Amino acid sequence: MRRVFVIRKDLHLKPGKLAAMIGHCCEAYWTNTLKNGNIEDNEFVKLPCIDFTTRDENGKFVRQHFRHPMLDEMSKKAFEEGKTFFTTSEECPKKSVTVTITLPKDIWNNYVNSIFTKTICECRNKNQLLKAETIAKELGLKEYIDYGFINDKCLTDLTPENEDGTCTVGIWFKPLEDEIAHKISKKFPLYKDD
Repeated sequence: MRRVFVIRKDLHLKPGKLAAMIGHCCEAYWTNTLKNGNIEDNEFVKLPCIDFTTRDENGKFVRQHFRHPMLDEMSKKAFEEGKTFFTTSEECPKKSVTVTITLPKDIWNNYVNSIFTKTICECRNKNQLLKAETIAKELGLKEYIDYGFINDKCLTDLTPENEDGTCTVGIWFKPLEDEIAHKISKKFPLYKDD
């Protein structure tokens, strides 16, 4: 299996920007897959008891401060009530999220557990980039599942060209069987430095 990325040449990306855009292309399939996974419903955790006090050099209880404003407010309130601990409510956010994703078996076996083969192609401009989308649709691929566009927010090098203030830089594809990937990549030359 192989991943195909098509990047516009007319933007004259600096090497660092090009590397960042390829990085976005590489991450896009996986982050979209994670975002579409099953996120554990309980986004909050109830901690049974937090002891937030220590004694100063005179033996007097002093309150420890928490970075999280909600926890700090809870400890402040409890301290004012003369307590040395507090119990959190359901409003205490977890520090991690559990996501369950399902990958097609061929992607697991032939890409994740294989070599990460990638082909980076170039296109002349945005119109030619849109031809990659046309090919994808003709192959039965679905946007945001099998492929997607990378739009730069134009905070550094690029000039906005889309209504939302972004610039379309390239398109990514999920890991595809070589035969399908070749149907896309054969329409575009390999990306080369001019």
